[in-house]
Amino acid sequence: KYETLIVSTVSSIVSLSSGHFSSAELARLTRGELPTDLVNIAYKFPPSAVSSAVEALSNLANHPDASTGSIQEKKLFNMAVKFYTYLLKNKNKTKNFSTMKKAFRHNVQRALSALGSICRYYECHDGFDSHNLDPNGFHVITDVNQLQFSGNVLSSACFALFREYLENDDEQTKCLALRAMNGVFISRPRVVLAAAQLGIISSVISEAAPPSVQIESLRCWRDILLAEEMRIESGAAKQKMQMQKDISLSKRISGDQDGDSCISGSVLTKHADRLYELTLSKDEKVRQMIIDLIGHLLRQGLINPMATVPHLLAVQGDVKSPATRSSALKLLITEGEKRPDMLRQRICAGLKQAYYFQKEVYPHDSSGVPRVTALLSRNEGPKVVTDTIFDQVIKESAIRNKRAQRQGLLKGIISLFEKDPDSEHTDADQLPLLAFASEILAHLPYTALNDPLFIVYHLSCITALDGQSIINQFSELLGGDLCDPNSEEDDIERAAKTGTFDPNQFGLESKSAEFGQLCVNACRILPLLQLKIFLCEAYSLSEARITEYVPSEKERIHEKGVSISDSIPAFSCIMDPIFDSQQNINWNNAGKVYAMMRPMMRDCEFG
Repeated sequence: KYETLIVSTVSSIVSLSSGHFSSAELARLTRGELPTDLVNIAYKFPPSAVSSAVEALSNLANHPDASTGSIQEKKLFNMAVKFYTYLLKNKNKTKNFSTMKKAFRHNVQRALSALGSICRYYECHDGFDSHNLDPNGFHVITDVNQLQFSGNVLSSACFALFREYLENDDEQTKCLALRAMNGVFISRPRVVLAAAQLGIISSVISEAAPPSVQIESLRCWRDILLAEEMRIESGAAKQKMQMQKDISLSKRISGDQDGDSCISGSVLTKHADRLYELTLSKDEKVRQMIIDLIGHLLRQGLINPMATVPHLLAVQGDVKSPATRSSALKLLITEGEKRPDMLRQRICAGLKQAYYFQKEVYPHDSSGVPRVTALLSRNEGPKVVTDTIFDQVIKESAIRNKRAQRQGLLKGIISLFEKDPDSEHTDADQLPLLAFASEILAHLPYTALNDPLFIVYHLSCITALDGQSIINQFSELLGGDLCDPNSEEDDIERAAKTGTFDPNQFGLESKSAEFGQLCVNACRILPLLQLKIFLCEAYSLSEARITEYVPSEKERIHEKGVSISDSIPAFSCIMDPIFDSQQNINWNNAGKVYAMMRPMMRDCEFG
């Protein structure tokens, strides 16, 4: 049951210990059965043990006291030739290995795993790649007698062979070929440039690639970044640089050891936009893997945090994958500690991204509407607690305890409701996003009364100006009183409330486009009016306190430590479309908006 794990662990012990062997100890071990046992492991055990055995044998062959043509090197080379020969023989057998027998597939998997590990762990001391490595210079060697470790001949031939197996239609074979190719990338970073020029990098993370291949490619990139980081920190990069004969004296003095180590990161950075797109993958495992990779890229300074934070905030909307949300949250907290203003500055972009994330990732309901939610419900004893998808970000970051940053964050969300100065009318496609944002504002974890008061203050500013302007435009369109356009309930309001609204009765049939657009404009204001009512009830805000509040005032001691009322139901803002897909007005929905807008504006006006 545990045999594979045992041999893999023992091989890893040998591998880690090899650097400490003396010349006599190395000779004693390699003259015994150890090299043969490691080869047998590679032939008989699953791929997880194969990699460990190959690494151990490679480290013994790479030992400083090992002579050229040592026993361990010969056994490693002979094993490589056997696996190479097997893959060469069967590469054109079928375009889809999933149709072949199980034993055949296992042999292919073993060969790819072993060759990839050999390419990764065996160090070719005279195999330094040139700065202008030709991407078309990799060819499959059909005469195995020409294979040799020297000059990276075997490694280059393996890369070309792996590329052919990557073209196979079988997803598992593609993943194994990619993993084997990764061994070449780690040992020879300049081959990554060649792979990028050949289109290999973009193809394995493209939309057309199967999710399993995308996951494997992301895992490979993570391994490359970690391997390069270890190579630099361990001093192996500097040691390798000093071994190069053509290295300049200035570089030896300056210690420029990471010339190759930055290649993989640079190539990956060029695909940053595609990496961000993968956070919207419908496959949960892809989303988990991309967040893990983004974490390493951020830590190593290879991607822009300002561009990355909105995507991490968006993943807080991944309510069906707690593990992915948790990973993204840790990264957000880390970035928040490094750059305290980052979350405040990017919350608006993050909220938009979170809305589009849920709209893209989650399936539609029975009516074809995307399942988008800003709120999460949980039970605490007899009561139901409503949180927002951003609650943990606020609670775990420094924003919660800093008033200026809290207000900046809230102002950023409220700015979504402000009128676009470049457009006279509101875009109907933006209305679901505004409903989403209003639910966020309603249920963020406020700990001082100053926060809901701040929101109500700015909502009132927007509704007083833009809301009244819309009321005046309604009155002008309908021929009402322009001096006092909303003094009392009108006939359209009464008809809409009783369900007898007929546009022909009010001469609106010929004004459908104008009336409908005004209703869309009103839908930008309605969430603010509803949110103001909700916050006043949820936090017991009196009209007198709202009137006297000034954003610049100090927080009052007795207004700290507040919480939302348990008796009030969760805030919900539902936007029914005013126009259908053919741009025909839905008069029922338009009438409801009109009948809601006017009385709510009267209530605001008269307190």
